Amino acid sequence: HTVRRQSIKRGEPRQMPSLPHTAESTVREEHFSSRRKQLEDYLTKILKMPLYRNYHGTMEFIGVSQLSFIHDLGPKGTEGFIMKRSGGHRIPGLNCCGQGRMCYRWSKRWLVVKDSFLLYMKPDSGAISFVLLVDKEFNIKIGQKETETKHGLQIDNLSRSLILKCNSYRHAQWWRQGIDEFIRKHGKDFLIEHRFGSYAAVRENTLAKCLVSWAVECKDGVLCLQTTDTVFFPPLYFLRLSPEIFMKRPVVEGNRWRLDCILKRKA
Repeated sequence: HTVRRQSIKRGEPRQMPSLPHTAESTVREEHFSSRRKQLEDYLTKILKMPLYRNYHGTMEFIGVSQLSFIHDLGPKGTEGFIMKRSGGHRIPGLNCCGQGRMCYRWSKRWLVVKDSFLLYMKPDSGAISFVLLVDKEFNIKIGQKETETKHGLQIDNLSRSLILKCNSYRHAQWWRQGIDEFIRKHGKDFLIEHRFGSYAAVRENTLAKCLVSWAVECKDGVLCLQTTDTVFFPPLYFLRLSPEIFMKRPVVEGNRWRLDCILKRKA
């Protein structure tokens, strides 16, 4: 204990803040605002203490991650742990119940909702496993009948169906409502088709307008814009591609033709 006390930096808050002991049912309505302020102060003090701020349980309770407040990724949406079903791989003797039932592998992942995409990360390393883009076929279903999973949640777009398993039907409803309301508010431009059949709305003052003359070509599976004297790789947000997207399909050579691996080889 002596060593621990000596290792704590001076000025660092060490005392655990306390919550009021009065039951919520006995608080008068005119005291609700002060009660709310007490709770805000409590959480603020907790987050000033590195021991609790960096604890994974605190981040889960508040619903934040290392991607929550990156400005270029857009506004913060719902986040939290989910159970994700594998992509339909059949595993004999695992999670089977009855003849003819499919067997799937379930993995715990951290799901992040943004205005134009959803992604899930591995909780131990924070590595992004998959990005699901919002498009005109974006749709959410819940229930065992639609998802073939008890308390299931199914998220569809033009290219994939993502199956999630929740703790209860109420939990599935909470995810569905949170995702749907956030996308409808911040990502509605991606839910409809735009000029020339594009997924994206017309935006003024974009980088593409700086290109006087260019042509699209594909070199070794890489999409690039060819100008008179340079090859221009547009940023990923311009093409709206995920680094994990495969430029050649079906996938038969591991990650060789994944976009980030192609760019690494070329670099």
